[in-house]
Amino acid sequence: MNLSIAIVLAVTALLQFCNAAVSMDGYTKELFSLSITENKNKLYTVEGSSCTVDMQYFTGRASGLITGEISNFSSVVIKKFKDGHTESKARLIINGANVFIEDNLVGFDESQNPITKPIIITGNNQLSYLQTADIQGIIEDKGNGNKVITYMQNPNGAKVPYPVAKRPDETKNYNKEVFVFDISVGQFASVRGAEGAGATMIGFTCSANTSYFKGKGLDTFVDTRLDFQGQPQTLSARYILEGQDGEGRKTRVYIENNGIDVNGINTEPIIITDNPKWAWIEYAPKHGTSNFGGGFKILLWTVNDPELWNNPKIPTYETPVTTPSNPAPSNPTPVNNPPSSIQPKDNCPQNIIQLGYKCCSSPTCNVTYVDADGNWAVENGQWCACLNVSYSTTCPASITSQGYKCCSSCTDVYYTDNDGKWGVENGQWCGISTLC
Repeated sequence: MNLSIAIVLAVTALLQFCNAAVSMDGYTKELFSLSITENKNKLYTVEGSSCTVDMQYFTGRASGLITGEISNFSSVVIKKFKDGHTESKARLIINGANVFIEDNLVGFDESQNPITKPIIITGNNQLSYLQTADIQGIIEDKGNGNKVITYMQNPNGAKVPYPVAKRPDETKNYNKEVFVFDISVGQFASVRGAEGAGATMIGFTCSANTSYFKGKGLDTFVDTRLDFQGQPQTLSARYILEGQDGEGRKTRVYIENNGIDVNGINTEPIIITDNPKWAWIEYAPKHGTSNFGGGFKILLWTVNDPELWNNPKIPTYETPVTTPSNPAPSNPTPVNNPPSSIQPKDNCPQNIIQLGYKCCSSPTCNVTYVDADGNWAVENGQWCACLNVSYSTTCPASITSQGYKCCSSCTDVYYTDNDGKWGVENGQWCGISTLC
């Protein structure tokens, strides 16, 4: 543990994104670029218990190998989580070029430019190779809401597999109604690509009129449908409503309804809300369905367990004492006569003790920083060493619960979704460690 921690933390705080380092080495062939302008009148924010959500609409133009105007219902959703990590996913169609892009943030280069990994579907047969090419995007902030994303190909990179559809959980009895939304479907745009790949972006408006929540969508939103050969059609509808709860409290709710549409909608939604009374919903298991009784409705459910709302298990997030103005000492004073709980015989490495730090009391500590000395977490506002951590056991449970293994190392990120970051080993999908 040294002064570099302070630098990392300062950069993270300034950028408010994830702090994963991503190399552009090998990405030498420039393909095309997007010049985008954020619509300042179409930025919607929900400050929830687990994270803050920003939904930003944008317009722009593509140039280079792909040319055309970016559709005006294109948007990016950025989730800034209280534990320090950030997720970002942009979706757009380039009019006139017959191209769909879903752009996922995977980290930053050495100059702290955001790096993305796109999913590209194109109806142009001459460009169909882009659907499985090894491509990364690098974002340059030009100021005043203007950005340029340049997409570079690794000519020697392996063929990138198509995303794997996730089937929502159906093992629980989801019988407690959480929300009901009335949906009105509008215009849509589609791209049909090679090898059975396809994307459809469906515009819709929404409202809610129940005893516990009455509200209206803040804009026209988009349900994005993706098709890949041999897989069910996936859906991902992102929308924000504002209204009042049953007690008259002003409330905003962000919904990200992710799932599949096979003989009906079946989803595992993400819900973020600024209503403290409903904070428990963000952490509860959830399920989504639809019906057409009295119009098209989306219904969101959870399990009927009073412990969820009577005794909610809402995480708390500690802030390290290490800050740019109070950095971790580069040569800390060794601990004199350290307590037995951190003696080497108790598996706390000697190098940790010599640095003046203790080992974390919990074997399941949350690693927030990794350096040459080890894996580090925070307890009671102090840095501590986290033991017995390996890449092969520290990928998200949301990945391993689907039957996938953790990657054995910090391999390349091929895909990012709500479950985490995915790599490929021996031709098989694997979950990338949260330490990477």
